[in-house]
Amino acid sequence: MTPLLSRLRWLPVVLLLSACAAPMLLIPGQRELMWALLTPLVGFDPNKVNLFEQPLIKQRMTSLLGSHYDDTMRRLHTANELQKEGPLFFVVSRAAPELAQQAGLVWNSDTDRLAAVLKRGDQTEILSEAVQGAVTATAPTWPAAITAWLPPTP
Repeated sequence: MTPLLSRLRWLPVVLLLSACAAPMLLIPGQRELMWALLTPLVGFDPNKVNLFEQPLIKQRMTSLLGSHYDDTMRRLHTANELQKEGPLFFVVSRAAPELAQQAGLVWNSDTDRLAAVLKRGDQTEILSEAVQGAVTATAPTWPAAITAWLPPTP
């Protein structure tokens, strides 16, 4: 068999593999989908645009918040605007003076990381997704609106 014929024998395999891989290169990742979903909604009321019911958001929030989901959602439904600060897209509940409870939800477009802050009186709880590929845990980045009510870091 000539060298050319032996190389041509693999041509159908190469074509098949490239045909299977091509669609994978065109499908956007989760980060791109979140960006496409959130960018046009900045400035809008998340409740009026059903932000929290979008499958992409709801699945990640359910996984992130676990048993805190219902309580956090009650607070986040008081938010009236999706905001953006640098790479951070976020929603902050409006404070109810009689409850002293707040919640904030932040998506960092640089790291594709979702994080939440739950504040009950003097207690603050931070829930955060792990950064893909990170070897050690890193603290999430917060917008100024949320940093103001976080406890000081040592």
